[in-house]
Amino acid sequence: MVAERRFRLPQDIPLEEYPAPEAYLEEARRLIDEAQKQGLILRVMGPIALHFYFPAYVELYRRMERLGARVFTDIDYAAYGKHRGKLVAFFQSQGYSYDPRIMMLFGQTRHIYFSERIPMIDVFYDQLEMNHRVSYKGRLELHPYCVSLTDLLLQKLQIVQINEKDLKDTMLLLLAAPIGTHDREGINADYIARLLADDWGFYYTATTNLGRVKAALTGVAALSDEQRATITAQADRLLQSIEAAPKSGKWKRRAKVGARKQWYNEVSDWL
Repeated sequence: MVAERRFRLPQDIPLEEYPAPEAYLEEARRLIDEAQKQGLILRVMGPIALHFYFPAYVELYRRMERLGARVFTDIDYAAYGKHRGKLVAFFQSQGYSYDPRIMMLFGQTRHIYFSERIPMIDVFYDQLEMNHRVSYKGRLELHPYCVSLTDLLLQKLQIVQINEKDLKDTMLLLLAAPIGTHDREGINADYIARLLADDWGFYYTATTNLGRVKAALTGVAALSDEQRATITAQADRLLQSIEAAPKSGKWKRRAKVGARKQWYNEVSDWL
C-alpha cells in the first residue's frame, strides 16, 4: 500500500532531505512554461523573482545574509482568479498534491500545493491581501516569468511589521532596479504614487518603511558606501514622487485621523 503524501512545512524538513536552490529555480521556470502552453499565467514572486531579475546581484544577496541555510522555503506565484479551477488540475498533472482542508478554508484567494520535489508552492489569486492589498489584475503580462518590479516592491512596502529579511529585499530592489515612470523601465514611481494617493493607510506604511530601509543601511556590512548612497537616493526619489502626487478626498479625510485608528489589515499567521 502506497503511503499517503502529506504536506510538511519547509522548516520541518531535515536539511539533508531538502531540495537544492537550483531545484527551486528550475521548477519555478518549468511550471511557468508548462502553464503557458495551456493558456494559464503564473508569475513568480519573492526571492526567486529577485534571482530571475538580478542574476548579477545574487552573490551580493547571499553576502547580505538574507537567505538562510535552505535559501528558498517555497515558490510563490501570482495568478488570475479566472484560472483558479484549471490550475488545480494543472498542478495535479505536474505531480503536486493539496490539502483539502486548506483548500476549503482559503481556496478562493490562495492555493498551497506540495510534492516530494518542492515542499511548498503558494499561489495567490488576483491580489496579495496582507496588511494592504497589492492587486495583480491586468499586470501579470508585464514580465514573462515574474510579477513586475513595481509589484515586488509594493509587496515589501505594505508590511507593517517589516522584518530584516524584507528590508534587505527592499534594499536590493532599490539598488538594482531603475526607477522610472513605466513598468517596463523598472520600478514605476508614477503607479506607486497614484496608488498611495488614494489610500492613506498604505501611504503611511510604505513611506514609513522607506525610512526604515534608509535607517537600516548602516547595519548591512555587505553593502559598500556607494551602494548605500544609491539605495538612499532611490528611496528619496520614490518618496518625492509619492509626496508630489495629488491626494484624493478619501486620502485627505483619512489622513486627519492618522495612526490614532488602525490603518492596516491584520494578517493571520496560519502557516
